[in-house]
Amino acid sequence: MDDLITKNKASLRKRMRQLRKRLSGDLRIKASERVCEKLVKSAEISGATPPNGPAIAVYFASPAEIDLFRFIKSSLERNAKIVAPRWNGESYELARVKSLNAEDMRTGPMDILEPAGNDIVQPEDVGVWLIPGLAFTRDGRRLGYGGGWYDRLLSKAAQKSLKIGIAHDFQIVDDIPSEPHDIRIDGVVKSDVQAP
Repeated sequence: MDDLITKNKASLRKRMRQLRKRLSGDLRIKASERVCEKLVKSAEISGATPPNGPAIAVYFASPAEIDLFRFIKSSLERNAKIVAPRWNGESYELARVKSLNAEDMRTGPMDILEPAGNDIVQPEDVGVWLIPGLAFTRDGRRLGYGGGWYDRLLSKAAQKSLKIGIAHDFQIVDDIPSEPHDIRIDGVVKSDVQAP
């Protein structure tokens, strides 16, 4: 059974990566702008994370992912506490994003931006998680990239924290094989960009 789940997940990962590669740069920018606009306007997110309140955990995008840069910038301008995954040499931890200036950021081992400072925030102190993935279901299942990094971080999250996937419309699927260690999410913010 475990082999079948692994095989099905691998097949779905491959299909989603192919679909994302077909998106033009312009469509990816449009999708990113649309998602950021929705996030900035979300009363659910801003209400859960007032200035000096719980942190918002974001991700810095790889070239194929929806880019949250505009949302991160807007959140920092309203003094929200923003954190992002950072590699510490053994695993990913959450570090505070002081600013988007070059001196406060660094390139991580996967060529993705991450906070450069040592202001570490515990997962249980996050109020809202914005989570990348390759596919999501409407009932809260998420297909990550296969490393289990987010599941390990989310396993330490406060139960009341809001966990939101970020996706293109075509990344919403009817079924994802699920395993006991897979962490469910509460919802998805979609880009409204259809598969090419």
